[in-house]
Amino acid sequence: MRIKNFYLKFILFISMLIFFSFGFFHLAKFETVDEHFWKDKRIKKYWTGVKLGITKGHWKKTRINDKPGVTVAIVSGVGLLFEPNPENNRIRTDTATSNGLFTVYDSNKTEKINLTFRLPLLLFNTFFLLIIFWLLLKIIPPPFAILTIIFIATSSILIGISQIINPDTLLWTFSTTSILAYFALLGNGQRKFLWLTIIFTGLALLSKYTANILFPLFVFIFLSKTFIDYKKLNKEIFELSIYLKKRLLEWFLILFSSIFIYGILMPASLEKTKHLWNGTIYSPAFAPIFWPLIIFLILLFFETTILQNIFSKKIISFLHKYKQIIFKLTSAIALFLFLFVLINPWLMKPLIPLNNVKESAFVEKELVFPMLDNYSSIIKIPIKLAIEAGPFIFSLSPIIIFLILAFWLKIIFKGLYKNQLLVFFITLFTPTYFAMLLFAGVLANPRYSIMLYPLIAILSALAIQEFIPNLKNKFYLQISIVMLLILCGSFSLWKIKPFYLNYENFLLPQKYVLTDAWGYGEYEAAQYLNSLPNPEEIIIWSDRSSICQFIKGKCIRNYKIDLSKTVPDYLVFSRRGSIRHKFEWEKEELAPHNIFYYYKQKPIWEIQIGKRPQNFVRIISPEIKN
Repeated sequence: MRIKNFYLKFILFISMLIFFSFGFFHLAKFETVDEHFWKDKRIKKYWTGVKLGITKGHWKKTRINDKPGVTVAIVSGVGLLFEPNPENNRIRTDTATSNGLFTVYDSNKTEKINLTFRLPLLLFNTFFLLIIFWLLLKIIPPPFAILTIIFIATSSILIGISQIINPDTLLWTFSTTSILAYFALLGNGQRKFLWLTIIFTGLALLSKYTANILFPLFVFIFLSKTFIDYKKLNKEIFELSIYLKKRLLEWFLILFSSIFIYGILMPASLEKTKHLWNGTIYSPAFAPIFWPLIIFLILLFFETTILQNIFSKKIISFLHKYKQIIFKLTSAIALFLFLFVLINPWLMKPLIPLNNVKESAFVEKELVFPMLDNYSSIIKIPIKLAIEAGPFIFSLSPIIIFLILAFWLKIIFKGLYKNQLLVFFITLFTPTYFAMLLFAGVLANPRYSIMLYPLIAILSALAIQEFIPNLKNKFYLQISIVMLLILCGSFSLWKIKPFYLNYENFLLPQKYVLTDAWGYGEYEAAQYLNSLPNPEEIIIWSDRSSICQFIKGKCIRNYKIDLSKTVPDYLVFSRRGSIRHKFEWEKEELAPHNIFYYYKQKPIWEIQIGKRPQNFVRIISPEIKN
């Protein structure tokens, strides 16, 4: 990649350094939910499956999960060269576990194993900032491409997700590059961007089946271009039908080729084709719209080929005529959603529930929002949408929020005349994404919205372009803005470190929590316990198993505590665990108090994640004598 301007190279290097440095800090000193499945089993299973496939032709084990997480296994699998048996970290002998009564780990190995399998992912995502920047240069001016990279590199959520072994870790990387490559393809038509779109889409699918949303997105993007650039397309191509046929053929090539890549890197899906389809076009969220989408595209192809776009030309011409109204309407919807979410916590009686939303929204694993039963049907829909969007909006930096709100406000009053397709796509896709999650019965958290963060970073940079159109000619102003964004972004990262995925901006009052600790704080609790006398003899009960990997002592394995067999020295509670996973007494007659007594006790040690009192990890002394 050739970047002529040394200034851009330098800022790109600084941004990558910030991203990696904050990501590397504390990299091995936490454990999130389900990571042990990847470290102890799935990563090794994939490479064992590859070996068996090459030597014996049996590829079954290359399917390691329904996510499917294959890219995670490939990248993080580098760690197997240094730690071939990470599963041995857990000690399972009858002597050590007292015949299964305790969960015991070799805490001396935990951090080394975490570093070994997480570092490749962090390095990979840091490197991909280069690819993202190169693609951005193909679609927006360099000053705003570098501003986008700064927004991405200082995103607490993107740094946090890049630290963990999870399918979302690479989903945002590959989905972003596939979208940018597709925009570059539409912009200059070079075939290399078609192949990059195919490759990155295939890798995104191999990361997580959520990436199948890219297929309808590509359709939406090229159809939006037809009405946004209608006059330009007619002038350059002379026939709309030529443009549409080309786009349709490209789309089908992207679809089949990316599925082919999926099959090649997960050969188990070729042996058992239901895995191929269930991981791509027939995944739960995409299956209902796949065939309607295919039928629509086939009809469009015939209408283009046989009828020469008699009907579509009228529709496109109509949409082109009123495109500014469409831009204003979509901006107004996005603006209203953001303002509704931002204002709500400061009301005397918030309309949108803010306390224990995740715990209250489900009934028998169905997302039904029973706490909204008293609301009218008309207001339920925007409130549900706001509940979905809340964790995402409050995890954005205030600078980004103010920029995009001002941008949308300007579009509403003055229209949109620059970067119309890109701005329209991101603006409409943001609220639509939360509507799709609602439709799929998924309650969003920052991890589930991970695809949106890079797109919002692009929109923020374009907002700066809108307000300072001649920025590329004002070098010293560029420097000032870059320094301001780097300093503000670094300051936010410094304040929340090392709990990056729990970042919630100051626009959300401190008394509220929208994001679970998700394993954060357990390492710190373990360090406190390890500092006590004879830590090897300490027995604890915890509602999160992640602490067990870091303590020198033992964890009681079950949720029920049998005091006739063992007496815990300490109880470790987290916010979500205290709500959903309380411990129980196996023999209540042996317990001096009921369980609720302990949840009300003053902790002997506590950490508040993000300095929010409701998001805690606490250590309680039960004071039970043998």
